[in-house]
Amino acid sequence: MTSVMRFEMRAGAYFDSVVLMQLQRGLAGLAGVLDAGIVMATPANRELLASSDLLPPAVQRASADDLLIVVKAVDDHAAAAALAQLDTLIQQRRTQAGQTFRPRSLASAARLLPDAEWVLVSVPGRYAAGVAREALDMGKHVFL
Repeated sequence: MTSVMRFEMRAGAYFDSVVLMQLQRGLAGLAGVLDAGIVMATPANRELLASSDLLPPAVQRASADDLLIVVKAVDDHAAAAALAQLDTLIQQRRTQAGQTFRPRSLASAARLLPDAEWVLVSVPGRYAAGVAREALDMGKHVFL
């Protein structure tokens, strides 16, 4: 069976691994999609895509802070339609998450939950150490 692979890179777009798995499952379930991969473009994730035959040569220029979306589909129309659906899937996920307040900094989270003893750090790798240090300086336990 012949297939078509299309991809998109989004510079600086970060999602944690749980969100990426949910989005990948959503894309893979679309009509005409044979396989899909949505990962942060770290070297390890690019290796994972390569082992699944989902790594277009052009993505070698991606940085670890880039979001990489790859779709393998039955034809070009199905691949393009799947990529076009990604923003809809992201928006649906945000809507399902509700309208709860999500702090944008550790300080605002600490004000929201002053009795919290643990901080779960889920940020791009190069920022993780700084956030973890900030949490430790606040007397919190850190889960990386």
